Amino acid sequence: MTRPFAIHTVLRMVPNHLLKELLDQEGHREFDPKWNGLTRPTDIVQPLIAYMDELPKSKFDALECALHNVSDLASEEGLNALFEAAQFCGIDDLASSIPDDLCTWGRTMWVWLNHRSVFEKAQIIYQIDHMSWWRKRNDLPQNTPDVSSAATDRLAREISTLLRTQGRGRNCTVERIERGSIHYFFAYPDDFVQTVQMHNEESVLTVTPFRKTLQIVFAYNQEDGSLELYARSLPKKFKEQLERLFASVILHWGLSEFDPDAAYELNHLKDPSFVLRTDPADRVTVRIKRLGFSHEGTDRQIIVQVDEDKTDDDIHKAIKECLNFSEHPLANWDVTLVTLCFEFHAIDGRKPGRQTIEVRYPRSCNLRNMRADRVEIIQKYLKRWKIDLAKQIESAICAVGA
Repeated sequence: MTRPFAIHTVLRMVPNHLLKELLDQEGHREFDPKWNGLTRPTDIVQPLIAYMDELPKSKFDALECALHNVSDLASEEGLNALFEAAQFCGIDDLASSIPDDLCTWGRTMWVWLNHRSVFEKAQIIYQIDHMSWWRKRNDLPQNTPDVSSAATDRLAREISTLLRTQGRGRNCTVERIERGSIHYFFAYPDDFVQTVQMHNEESVLTVTPFRKTLQIVFAYNQEDGSLELYARSLPKKFKEQLERLFASVILHWGLSEFDPDAAYELNHLKDPSFVLRTDPADRVTVRIKRLGFSHEGTDRQIIVQVDEDKTDDDIHKAIKECLNFSEHPLANWDVTLVTLCFEFHAIDGRKPGRQTIEVRYPRSCNLRNMRADRVEIIQKYLKRWKIDLAKQIESAICAVGA
């Protein structure tokens, strides 16, 4: 997850010569704290903070924004996003171009200073990997998506028209990016007008109206004909309409009413004989930490979880202790949620670590809120264990609206 932002932290962590280059690029060459006389990295903090405090609001905000962006990506995950973005931008030697003596913060700032387009692309990639609770459906064809400007422009117009019924969506912009077999379409429609209290350039407190954009993301996997939708603030009926719009405009496919099979199946996980087997070569072990159960005739959910302090505890032992089988046999309980802990052991330069994911029946999972190098392995096992029910569907034969 993105760390809390603090200007003082960024100024302490980024090498002074890169801070000087940042200030030069942003038009602050007049700031001279006697750079050559700064013997410690922290010597710059107070002079630069004092200088920024005297700047007009617009210039202060521009510097803070740059420092905030660097802070967001100054991590191992952020660097991975930068290197992936460089490949998209046709820069194959980014890693070797960055000076070897720079730390993670310095490397991130170096890319911001020298390859702004790469940095901006990396921000999108990093954002994708940290979005959670996508809505997934598997009933789409394996069509080649229409990525023409005409198609993306039409998708933007259709989304605007749909959201105008709510009084928002006057303008909408759609951008796209490909990662392997997954095509991402980012839609940014206008949201409702909001007002905030803020100080203007004269330091007078004012009430200022503004209209931010919503964020809607379509993630279409052509290999298995699945679509995941991120539209966190929209009600269910709008999500269904957005999915139909995407299928029609981008895939030229008439999507059926939202009554597909579940994207995830969890009931078999309650069976004590079911084993989460993994390949020895992957060097990963998996443990069920938590299961959520529901019973026919009630909307209540019962959560059963292991005692993490006891290494010999397991979920099936916990089930026996928590559920009353004399009144309701295990067969009558449906699993509606599972929390899985993947432990990645060191292998071929991969650092050891743990990754916890949560899957909710029938169509929700927080898998994308993970490091990209772990997602591929986790997806592999979700499909092998029949938790992820992604299936192949024949491509459309005729276009919609032709």
